[in-house]
Amino acid sequence: MEVCVKDSLKIVEIWLTNTEQSDAALRKSLQPLYEEYKPKKYKVAVFKSGSGNLLDKTTGLLLHNRK
Repeated sequence: MEVCVKDSLKIVEIWLTNTEQSDAALRKSLQPLYEEYKPKKYKVAVFKSGSGNLLDKTTGLLLHNRK
């Protein structure tokens, strides 16, 4: 897990691997982090690692957005 706080944007990014995102205890342990940043009016974003090929998925997304 990687936590990146961007104070200038008031964003907290939490990056989870495939293993971490399926760990219920780890997900529950994030609650204090949400509670810490809520009064500061920060957005907390959780990013989950995918299982597809990054190049194929990005190419598909870019082609779709061109339509």
